[in-house]
Amino acid sequence: MLNSAGKYDLKRKLRLIPDIISGWKMIAVLLSVTVIFGLLIWWLNQNPELQGVWNSFVVDKKVPASFCEQVHLNNPVRQPVNTFSNIIYLVIAIVVLKTSWEERFKRNSHDLVTVNTVYGFLFGLILLYVFFASSFYHTSLINIAHKLDYSAVFAFSLFPIIFFLHRRYLNHNSKLLSSQKRKLTILFFSTYLLANLLLAFLIPRGKESLAALILIQIFLGLAFFAAIDKSGKQGRFYLALSIVSVLIAFIWFEIDKYKILCNPNSYFQPHSLWNLFIGISAYNFYLYIRSEPDSGTIGIKMKQKE
Repeated sequence: MLNSAGKYDLKRKLRLIPDIISGWKMIAVLLSVTVIFGLLIWWLNQNPELQGVWNSFVVDKKVPASFCEQVHLNNPVRQPVNTFSNIIYLVIAIVVLKTSWEERFKRNSHDLVTVNTVYGFLFGLILLYVFFASSFYHTSLINIAHKLDYSAVFAFSLFPIIFFLHRRYLNHNSKLLSSQKRKLTILFFSTYLLANLLLAFLIPRGKESLAALILIQIFLGLAFFAAIDKSGKQGRFYLALSIVSVLIAFIWFEIDKYKILCNPNSYFQPHSLWNLFIGISAYNFYLYIRSEPDSGTIGIKMKQKE
């Protein structure tokens, strides 16, 4: 049995090096994906046959006022730095989906995500969507890409909200039958999908940032209550990191918006740092929900191997 010092060291190690990134092979894969994506952007912009590929599309008129990075209208990747920074979402998506796949039949586990792998798979797919939508937008800067980018922002922002609401409801209704839990889970996820559709199609153009800000404020409020909830001690460290990362990301967003210390040709763009810290927040939020104990009340559990 571990003594107090041993338990402390083990907890500290798991915090610093979470077990979802295991071994050099996984690290090598993630680094390879990052390098390949960067080289792909470079190759596209060096290919003369692809110059002007987006010129026949309507450009989002707010781009010059929205980002510090220089816009290269004739290039196939018009904002290479901001585009490349989306790699953080792909990297985290790979980690989340790989972990969810490996743990889909895991026995004797008591955390929410392992017991209910639908959360992990959904979050991983959302991160993939954010990666593709945001990369498409910063690559092309066209109107349809702008719409897709914000739909991804809404999907990403709504996920923790639906998680907190679902968890809180079930924690206060622990005597539900299994069939009731499944129906409730389906109801919550149906509500999540419906909310995404409504936000994507009904938010007036120009009001998307305000809607996203409101969603993130709701997340921060729910996260605060989750952090002080006595039933959620295990994940407070990761939840705190997630909250702090969001706040830092907002600072970089405002720096980019108001062109503070702006160097349009720099390899370090404020918006790319926004993506980085939002990605860090997503990673820590996944660690948080993965460390939360399962109360035995959340509905969908994938069928175990015989």
